[in-house]
Amino acid sequence: MKRYLASIVFLAACGSKAAPTTTTPPTGETGGSAAVATLPDVPFEQLDQDQRVEFMKQKVMPAMKPIFQNHDATKYAEFSCKTCHGEQAAQGHFDMPNADLPKLNFGDMSKYKKEDLEWMGKEVKPAMAKLLSLPEFTPENPKGFGCLHCHTQEQ
Repeated sequence: MKRYLASIVFLAACGSKAAPTTTTPPTGETGGSAAVATLPDVPFEQLDQDQRVEFMKQKVMPAMKPIFQNHDATKYAEFSCKTCHGEQAAQGHFDMPNADLPKLNFGDMSKYKKEDLEWMGKEVKPAMAKLLSLPEFTPENPKGFGCLHCHTQEQ
């Protein structure tokens, strides 16, 4: 389940055969010529692959890019699918958790900067949970969206 839910984070280029409906934005918002897929109002796991791609493009990327870039503009200057999905994104694979992200050892998180841990916990995790309409991980709700939806655990 964690692998499945985490695969949604920053999915950007997968394909499927279902055809989403499209609408043209009013002139002036995006130049007036681009069509935008209309997403159904259903939980993410009920979206087909094309709809998930659109969800990532329309919702996740615009919301998460500034969160990452405001935290570290240099490190995240080139914010893209690869930021979370790694090199596998170039081949159209978006499996999560991503073993290329830092592996977490909850017994000893001292190798990470305190400000990075706080940022992940206070900004990244809640923003992604909200975007996905999922409850956040808490000790009381261990099935909520949390660190191990994106990161793997050190063995």
